[in-house]
Amino acid sequence: MASSWLLSGVPRSGSSLCCKLAGRLPNVVALSEPIDDAFFERTTDPVVASDMVVAFADQARRGILTEGRAPSVHVAGRVTDQMVANDAVAARSPQTQRGFIEVPKQLGEDFTLVVKHNALFAALLPWLAARLPCLAVVRNPVAVLASWDTVQLPVHQGRVPAAERFDRPLRTALEAEPDVLQRRIVVLNWFFACYERELPPARIIRYEDVVGSDGAVLRQALQCGGTGPVEALSSRNANPLYREVALEAILGALLAAGGPWTRFYAPCECRAVANAIQAAAEG
Repeated sequence: MASSWLLSGVPRSGSSLCCKLAGRLPNVVALSEPIDDAFFERTTDPVVASDMVVAFADQARRGILTEGRAPSVHVAGRVTDQMVANDAVAARSPQTQRGFIEVPKQLGEDFTLVVKHNALFAALLPWLAARLPCLAVVRNPVAVLASWDTVQLPVHQGRVPAAERFDRPLRTALEAEPDVLQRRIVVLNWFFACYERELPPARIIRYEDVVGSDGAVLRQALQCGGTGPVEALSSRNANPLYREVALEAILGALLAAGGPWTRFYAPCECRAVANAIQAAAEG
């Protein structure tokens, strides 16, 4: 039976990694952020937008089967988990482009399509989850906030335009908060709350479990057949690029705020990642 999955994730949670891994599974095609923001420029209605997402998935399936190609964000024609430059620049820039990628696989008409968008799908989850199977990726909050501090993306400023378009209370809360770190924590908790509220536990996977199982957790969650690892993986939670991040401020603000993230990660796990980042920086 043909299936189309929607993949969301906390920004910088490993959702791009999961998208890449999904695309390596047999009879699976995975598209990373294929829908341009301009696609929704005439609507702020989440019901209308959700209908458009479902229609896009259907159209993408037809294009893959008839033309052997599909739209996706990519680097040199390939879906990647390296969405930003992996260098020591203080604010790393996106290095992808959106266009069509070739799908060289031999596919059955019942192939699994995975479409990944983070903020957009999170904002539309109440409507999308009733239409298509959805999967979300979360990651240790300290690693997430450290990553946000190093990238030239809207979350660096504590904003998520694709979500704010369809979630007015979120936009209002972010506009009212002058402190960047506090805005980031509002955004972080918003993502965790969306997933906890709209998805069953089996549809929410932790980055750490994906890495620890070499992708087997993702394979199982997508229910696309087969068992075992997808490829050898290693955690980036203690990325040396986070060495200039104000870890004590991040950890202190995160623990003081609490919120939905605490239903997925214990404070001791956050402290452990902060210590690991500090150790990597000193090493």
